[in-house]
Amino acid sequence: MRHALRVPRGLIAFVVLAALAAACRSREPAEPSNPPPAPAAPPKPTYEGIDVAGGGSISGQVFFTGTRPQLAPRPVTKDYATCGHRPKPPEELLIGPGGALRNVVVTIEAIRQGKRIAPPSTPPTLDQLKCDYIPHVQALATGTTLDILNSDDILHNVHRYLDGRESLFNLAMPLKGQKNSKQLARPGVVQLQCDAGHTWMRAYIVVVENPYFAVSDASGRFALTDVPAGSHKLKTWHEKLGILEQEVTVPAGAETPIRFEYK
Repeated sequence: MRHALRVPRGLIAFVVLAALAAACRSREPAEPSNPPPAPAAPPKPTYEGIDVAGGGSISGQVFFTGTRPQLAPRPVTKDYATCGHRPKPPEELLIGPGGALRNVVVTIEAIRQGKRIAPPSTPPTLDQLKCDYIPHVQALATGTTLDILNSDDILHNVHRYLDGRESLFNLAMPLKGQKNSKQLARPGVVQLQCDAGHTWMRAYIVVVENPYFAVSDASGRFALTDVPAGSHKLKTWHEKLGILEQEVTVPAGAETPIRFEYK
């Protein structure tokens, strides 16, 4: 005689409860395993344009003192009909009478408020003329649009690097009279070079986040206007000689003279 298998009541209750729990979980909406990241907050502007009341000005000169180095000329190696048959003079250290130093970019470092950034009175340009970049050094505010021209009847190429590392664009310009426009959206030192065999071609653009910048002229002179009264740090940049810094106090409504010396 066979006996029926008896299942304990406790086991039956456990199986029923487990089945009900599984059914409830199946009705719950599934949670995403990787929720989307929250949108990043927009970056805060590092400079704010305001109405400057009682602003002053800074004017000065930059000099080179000591023995002037002997720099090698830039050899011309192709396209002689356009570029010339003789080596070109060096551009990286232009010293005038009395040691006046040209092509030094002077800026106010880390200023947070001041006069508003205004568009240039004439569109800034970089021309390629007789196998040279003109101008060799310039300074512009971020967001400025630069017109790049080719005045030569040969192929040029404008390769742009930011701070000597990051390649921003590589622009071929084969036609005389050609123009391309590029916006300078990021601050830093932009180096330009020609990759079309004109290895002697170099130019620099210092892109600044505020409107307080100037490039020293043939007399080494520069000027900054509408500067808020108070203490500021001036910074210079030169392609060969590097950086100098100097503290300056600007009185309201007055002109403050200053002198920089590279040795």
